[in-house]
Amino acid sequence: MTDEPDVPSRLTIERDGATIAIAGELDAHSAPALRDELAASSGPDDIVVDMSGITFMDSSGLRVLIDAHQRAADSDSRLVLCAPSSSVRRVLQIAGVLDHLEVRNSVAPDGQ
Repeated sequence: MTDEPDVPSRLTIERDGATIAIAGELDAHSAPALRDELAASSGPDDIVVDMSGITFMDSSGLRVLIDAHQRAADSDSRLVLCAPSSSVRRVLQIAGVLDHLEVRNSVAPDGQ
């Protein structure tokens, strides 16, 4: 068994009230940190995730978002994904979840 060197996270997570802003790469290495943050945010209030800073997302990140969406629905709240880049939007579309998740074009409350 070999020791894998510590890989610095390529994802930053910042909370501003009801909004969680994430930036960087959402992949197998960084997805657990987002999963933990979203799990700590579960409750009756909506969870708003500003994705405008995400430059890359793989299936690990997608799984975290789908799981958080389901937890939110189970607690009668919503997971709202805001301002995803075109590449992130494409991942959501290819996975067939774009129409099942609430996705807004911007972080503004009206989504416009």
